[in-house]
Amino acid sequence: MNKKLLLFALGLPILLNAQKFASPSIKPLTGVPLIPVKETFLESTHDSSLPKSFVGSHYSSTKRGTNQSFNFVQIGNTFYDLQTNASIGRRIMLLPNGRVSAVWTTSDNKSLNFPNRGTGYNFFDSLTWFPSPVHTPRLESTRTGWPSLGINGNSEWVMGHDATLGGFVKSKNASIGSLSWTTGSAVLTQNKRRPIWGRIANNGNIFHCVSNYSDSSALNDPKAPTIKGIFAPWTYSRSTDGGATWSTQHILLPGYDSFRYVSGGGDQYAIDVKDSVVVIVSGDFHEDVAMWKSIDNGLTFSKTIMDTFEYAPYRDTQVFVGSPFVCDGSLDVIIDKNYKAHAFWGVTNVTKKNKSKDSSFFTPAQALLAYWNEIDKKTTFIASGSQFAKDPNPDMNVPGLSDTTYSVYPGTYNARQANFTLKDKSTATMQGARLTNTALLRSPSVGMDNNGNIFVSFSLPVAGDVDDAFCNFRDIMMVCSKDNGKTWENPIDITKMKGVEEDFACVAKKVNNYVHLIFQQDEAAGTNLSNHNGDVSLISDNGNYIMYAAIPVSKILDGTIGNSYTKVESINATKEIFIVSQNYPNPFSSNSELLIWLENTTNVKLEIKNMTGQVVATQNFYDLNAGNQLLNIQGDSLAPGIYFYTVSTSTNSVTQKMMVQR
Repeated sequence: MNKKLLLFALGLPILLNAQKFASPSIKPLTGVPLIPVKETFLESTHDSSLPKSFVGSHYSSTKRGTNQSFNFVQIGNTFYDLQTNASIGRRIMLLPNGRVSAVWTTSDNKSLNFPNRGTGYNFFDSLTWFPSPVHTPRLESTRTGWPSLGINGNSEWVMGHDATLGGFVKSKNASIGSLSWTTGSAVLTQNKRRPIWGRIANNGNIFHCVSNYSDSSALNDPKAPTIKGIFAPWTYSRSTDGGATWSTQHILLPGYDSFRYVSGGGDQYAIDVKDSVVVIVSGDFHEDVAMWKSIDNGLTFSKTIMDTFEYAPYRDTQVFVGSPFVCDGSLDVIIDKNYKAHAFWGVTNVTKKNKSKDSSFFTPAQALLAYWNEIDKKTTFIASGSQFAKDPNPDMNVPGLSDTTYSVYPGTYNARQANFTLKDKSTATMQGARLTNTALLRSPSVGMDNNGNIFVSFSLPVAGDVDDAFCNFRDIMMVCSKDNGKTWENPIDITKMKGVEEDFACVAKKVNNYVHLIFQQDEAAGTNLSNHNGDVSLISDNGNYIMYAAIPVSKILDGTIGNSYTKVESINATKEIFIVSQNYPNPFSSNSELLIWLENTTNVKLEIKNMTGQVVATQNFYDLNAGNQLLNIQGDSLAPGIYFYTVSTSTNSVTQKMMVQR
């Protein structure tokens, strides 16, 4: 990401970018009408055998004077650091038998315009992740971005947009987890238009795509079209033969028309598919937050307004009363086991105090997460930045900030500097970095288990954790519900790492005993693409890291992971070990690896016994950080045979079986 960052003012309204329009006024709604429309993201070990594939292994903790709290597993790397403009989409999947696949937009170098940009891929076979290269190469031979991931039969598919010509390129591997991929020609292309930013999901051979249009002012580049009175609308496409051909291409769904819409925007939509049910949600600054649902695999759709924008359709000369809450364009949606939709979005404010067409502003200092479900049809707030306003590290406090303000700072899209008054009446200049026109709390990603537990990650700047330019780093937060969305627990800080940024989290839709997620990590706040218009000279030589976490559901549900700053009582958590995988390979001859989760920083002992119960080998791992850890089991000195290994701390132990063979 960027080495230099932008200047900002806390709560400073930002003039809306001409390419970014839209969003609604969020009030808790009751009886929202159903519109029936048919049709259609240090090193602390003393043992050199541990691989340097954890979070923080690239950085020194002396920069901030604090240790990072959790370790995660690095599964990839990219010099291209923008994973989305708003909504994150589906880029990690929990597969049968505990396997996991993940994709991201990658580039293995930082050449101008990133000509090698494409899809990065890694696979967890329920035992270990594939060894990841220092810089992840792309799957495709052409420049792509914004991949969606899925399975069809016994193989995986990835579809990313063709960044040069538009349309979408599908890649397919020989079998689930295979490194043998083939890539076809672009589909859903259009003459004199550039469809990009796709969100694609499937039910077997039936594929559903929601996409938008690139709008370029460059010579000979296509402008975004106006369709049925909407500039750059999102469109829907459908394939019935596994994405080879598309019988429905780039249509506007019923109810998405100029009666309530003026323009669309990239990544301001999300999609989920469960059996024959398809749900699409969209929203932005100057439009309703709405859902389109099909129960017949995309043949017909009905529309529901989840939150109404009272000034729709937005016109340049309108004047707003007050500063209504609106959607920031980052959304996610999931379908539960009863085929009911649950939708989430980031919230900000928008103002327009005079009739000038350039007088529409939004306030990125807002930090709220909105939620709506198809059961009670009410919009509520389930998380806010104020819940993280108390700094857990007092030595890192920003002097003079009022207790009532969020101790986190937005930046601006353009370079900007401003002074504001602190509690001690002095003035200060603050800096921040942000992602295009999204809110402070942004990019929710949701997963759900079979027990009605819902887990939603989101990105939020953290009080007191700043880079050298005094820009706040972001952490990945999570909020959960234990009762299918009826009530919500206090949000928690999942990553909780000092001196680095975690952003662009994506949660696997299916949750087992673990919430599986990936995110992007970097040593500077913000993104090079958003804050420096792609100036590659400012990109760190280390690039950005794609990290994976398998977080125990029980630790999220009982609140003993991360920080829940609104709770006063202390948590007496034991140093429990969670075995995420069996050792791999197994059987093995020399070395095998084991992925575990630690609740707290602790020493770990690995003891190996033979079939008679005799201890034949021990290994000690010192001061392992909490979180995911890869332990290396050394078998060179062991005779062939069956053994039992015990992984233990001072309070807990787990025993499993393994085999050594030559």
